Amino acid sequence: MRHPLSLFAILSLLALPLAHAAEPVSPAPIQPKLITNPGPEYAHAARKWQGIPSIEVSPGGRLWATWYGGSAGEGEAGNYQMLVTSGDDGRTWSDPVAVFQPQPADTSHTGDGHLWTDPQGRLWWVVNRLLRDDPSPLGFRTSWAFLNTRPDDAQPQWSEPILLGPGQGLNKPTVLSTGEWLNPLDNFSAVPKATDPRFTKGAKVYVSTDKGTSWSFRAAVAIPEVIFAEHMIAERKDGSLWLLARTTYGIAQSTSSDRGQTWSPGEPFTREMNVGTRFFLRRLKSGRMLLVVNDHPKARKNLTAMLSDDDGRTFPHKLLLDERSTSYPDGTETADGSLYIIYDQQRYTRDAQQIIFAKITEADILAGKVVTPTSRLAQKINRLADFGGGIDDQWVADEKVRAAARAKKRGAKPDAANPVRDTAEKPGESLKQPAKPPQP
Repeated sequence: MRHPLSLFAILSLLALPLAHAAEPVSPAPIQPKLITNPGPEYAHAARKWQGIPSIEVSPGGRLWATWYGGSAGEGEAGNYQMLVTSGDDGRTWSDPVAVFQPQPADTSHTGDGHLWTDPQGRLWWVVNRLLRDDPSPLGFRTSWAFLNTRPDDAQPQWSEPILLGPGQGLNKPTVLSTGEWLNPLDNFSAVPKATDPRFTKGAKVYVSTDKGTSWSFRAAVAIPEVIFAEHMIAERKDGSLWLLARTTYGIAQSTSSDRGQTWSPGEPFTREMNVGTRFFLRRLKSGRMLLVVNDHPKARKNLTAMLSDDDGRTFPHKLLLDERSTSYPDGTETADGSLYIIYDQQRYTRDAQQIIFAKITEADILAGKVVTPTSRLAQKINRLADFGGGIDDQWVADEKVRAAARAKKRGAKPDAANPVRDTAEKPGESLKQPAKPPQP
């Protein structure tokens, strides 16, 4: 199915902000394509690693999940984003029903996509592309969306791609009480001496006033000590906006009183947990704020769902979802108040490498334990070893060679920390056995 205004969306994003108006921008970026009939090369058995998932629920209750993986690791060419679905509340899951792999596969990259169900019930599959040969002045890193207007169907039909902007879209948009949609994009790669704020490094905010048909730049947010911002936005009861971002020390915060046009300087929200990893933030239908974090001062452990009664100023209610080494939560809320939280477990640890979800309620978090009969913790969506995939001795040997090459490229020692691998795991630790799953 074609999206009739996708070209308009591209042209509107190519227009520079008024403060930075210049010569007309051309050519337009190369449009990405989906693989809607994935072949055996995308089977679970063919992947060596996987992680960074996202989850959504259709209006009729069908679950959708996406994550990315491939034969080498994060930041490598040849990775792809996959989409699976479940019609029985997550008890069984399909093989990939669609795949996004930018071409040419040997030189382009993807990663950190996500899913979002908008107020109209449409499923947005947001994918990100790094294509250095793209002639567009928007740069080589761009974020795109494909729309599915019938997400209750097991076999999805997709729109033409809609350009969201330069950078990477890791987290879901936020719908404001004004009807505006705010989309957080993260421009990992700053343009040297850039004066256009879209192309400086760090957290950006884009806005749509026409239900996602077009998107325009609204603001850049200054947050110190950020490598990957991975920011999320929530609207408070007084109409102000609260933004949280990942930092090297934990989580930073910023606020806006003008619908995201200007933001306060980033400052610490917490230094006590969730250091250097993604979190999930959302205002729930009840009015409470939900925050899912690694509740640990140093490690990606103790994944915990927290609730706030005072617009995020305190989070006294907590439910431990998984005490193991897990990370990168995403979530969604259904019409009946069920909360689905997805996350990954040890992307490079043999016999782990899982995509997992929990189904919980606010009542569970308020009680500090599972009290709802339909709630379930640590539900497996995919584990590579179950299909004969995952890392092996050859992968570990190859990874040491790749790590040395990456270190040499950036002028570091071969055993130096590697920012391309967004995980605390090291090749030497990849043969360890994972911990046992938590009990509901």
